[in-house]
Amino acid sequence: MWMLGPLLLLSYLGRGLTGPWRPSQPRLQFSHTELVKNGRLLTLPLLAGDLYSLLPNEDQQQLYVAMKDHLLATSLEDITQRPRMLRWPASSDRIQECLMAGKDAELECANFLRVLQPYNHTHLYVCGTGAFNPRCAFIPTEVFLKQGEGEVTSEQTECGKGKCPYDPHQRTASAIIDGELYAGISSDFMSRDSAFFRTLGSRHVIRTEQYDTTWLQDAQFVKVATVPESDNPEDDKVYLFFTEWAQEAEGAPGRVIYSRVARVCKNDIGGQRSLVNKWSTFLKARMVCSIPGDDGIHTYFDQLQDIFLLHGKDKTDPLIYGLFTTTSNVLNGSAVCAYQMQDIIRAFKGRFSHKEGPQFKWAEFTGKVPFPRPGTCPSSTYGNHLSTREYPDDVIFFSRTHPLMLEEVYPLGGRPLLVRVGVPYKLTRLLVDRVEAVDAQYNVLFVGTDSGEVLKSIHLPRDQGVQEVTLEQLQVFKGRSPITAMTLSKTQQWLFVGSAEGLAQLALFQCELYGQACAECCLARDPYCTWDGHACSPYMPVSRRRNARQAGDAGDPLTECVRQGAGLQVETEARQMVVAEGNGTYLECLPKSQHATVTWYKEAGGNSHELNQVVSGEQLVVIERGVLIRRAESAHSGTYHCQLEEHGFHWTAVTVTLSVLSPASVQLPFQDALTLGQRCAQLAGNIHGDHGSHKRGGGGKGGGGGQKKRNQGKGGGRGGGRKSRSRAHTPGPRSPRSI
Repeated sequence: MWMLGPLLLLSYLGRGLTGPWRPSQPRLQFSHTELVKNGRLLTLPLLAGDLYSLLPNEDQQQLYVAMKDHLLATSLEDITQRPRMLRWPASSDRIQECLMAGKDAELECANFLRVLQPYNHTHLYVCGTGAFNPRCAFIPTEVFLKQGEGEVTSEQTECGKGKCPYDPHQRTASAIIDGELYAGISSDFMSRDSAFFRTLGSRHVIRTEQYDTTWLQDAQFVKVATVPESDNPEDDKVYLFFTEWAQEAEGAPGRVIYSRVARVCKNDIGGQRSLVNKWSTFLKARMVCSIPGDDGIHTYFDQLQDIFLLHGKDKTDPLIYGLFTTTSNVLNGSAVCAYQMQDIIRAFKGRFSHKEGPQFKWAEFTGKVPFPRPGTCPSSTYGNHLSTREYPDDVIFFSRTHPLMLEEVYPLGGRPLLVRVGVPYKLTRLLVDRVEAVDAQYNVLFVGTDSGEVLKSIHLPRDQGVQEVTLEQLQVFKGRSPITAMTLSKTQQWLFVGSAEGLAQLALFQCELYGQACAECCLARDPYCTWDGHACSPYMPVSRRRNARQAGDAGDPLTECVRQGAGLQVETEARQMVVAEGNGTYLECLPKSQHATVTWYKEAGGNSHELNQVVSGEQLVVIERGVLIRRAESAHSGTYHCQLEEHGFHWTAVTVTLSVLSPASVQLPFQDALTLGQRCAQLAGNIHGDHGSHKRGGGGKGGGGGQKKRNQGKGGGRGGGRKSRSRAHTPGPRSPRSI
């Protein structure tokens, strides 16, 4: 795909996103102000900035935050309550040396914390760039119980080479596994040596081959995780997810970015004569996240941004979610793909890639693969080798020269679960929460963006794959700064989000915002919420609530709510409006759900209950947000119904009774008639000029802050009418006609 021109690329992408791959619009949108007002969002501004990673401690109910020159600890229950700051600046000498090397004082010559890992129950292991002189320290958690701001001194630190990058702009991935630190970093001052290290513990430091582009080339590391492969711990592997310049890509090598998954054995200690203190089980494979086109051309998302491993009961088979973006300068796109662990293992058990020489292309290795197979861990499962140092020389040599697998790892279904293309943001961070609902388990995706928003999404099974449903779009940061870190507290049901503006604490759900009727609760399709017979409330997995109707069900919400005896009450707003003949007015209808389709109908009048669909004409215009009447005539009088349709369910949201007054039908003082005409004309003119710039939907209880504000206007608004509310379900129109 990298050889296609921009127009061709956009053309192919457009084909790939037709039908079920058109991006899902969020059902509800909430602004930063609305989230704070509803009590769903707490914020903690942090001046230090560069918030890189978050580490929750569920046992101690603490959240640790790694930033520039500071380590913060605060409460998982409320981040605004007694946050404790530990100061850890770079030494003044190192800052001066950094400045003399031509580095930026604010963006580079400071201590940017890049490793934040739990070491044991009492200590954290933290590393920072130290103004291009990385340092690490064991931080006792009890230091955050003391009053005032503490500080880490140079005597408390140790050398961070091989554990933390020099350059804060280089992406780092790390994990402490069995007391040892596995870290993917750039390990030199010039950021030319991308490496995967194992340090700490009692064993010798081990790393990838140095300055060998077939192993790693300018890698940007994303995630380190361990996954058991069998009941025998000797077979356990450590997996590394990253991006790099691909050597095997067609065209000029080192010009195309691929996303990778690599693995090593936990008991790898290197070779005896070759690969001494180097990984002797290192293998890597490409991870593909693409949209297949009708003509066989794929649109690839090659830049891996984040990885989340969702573990189930079987610890050997987690579901792996990857967040990818495009690398093209002309195409702004993001996607989320899901992978099975067995597919990754299958790629590593497959064929090896091989290149005969500089002028040859990469191809399948067709020679004899030595025994034990390269990449195999020394264990009783596969032979009787006690360590990798006992492996024959031909195995070690093959491992050094053939780290790349031929098979690629493809996602479930062969395509992404979520796609965002042509939107004014890119996806940056990803978390997945497995939720038990009434009918099944759902995997809820929380996706951060570079515009300070969080998308809440689920995917539902369909006949032809899955359907992605974006439940909410939440503006977490007022300044729209990119989200750089996210983590989740299952015990507290909070999502923690970090950016340059600081730290935010967001509730995973707020069921009462969906509405006060059974159908409204079910239409939200939020696995966290259910109709309990009285209200839309958080689902509690106990037997007495098993008969409740849940939002994710594929059945008709209306039918199910009737069957469960929950009633059909959906709140309908009734308005009365008056307009002078010849003047303009506007009938507004703002559904809180962006998934709802709006259709306007007018009662035929007289004794007839027939509803006729309202269509645009010379003096009447139907627009997205309502009906605009430019010049009111007596024929425009009557009762209008704003009917909504979503997920096969129809209901009436607003009824408007409009009275058009003519000078002959009523005697008004001259000044009152003039005032009424001027107000109606001004209202119609303002709405006609502004309706295209407004968004549908909104937040706030019962239908969004913006909608609620409009619905609660005082008498005299919207042409001086008054309004009332009723609770009734209106069936779909019978043989509607156009007017």
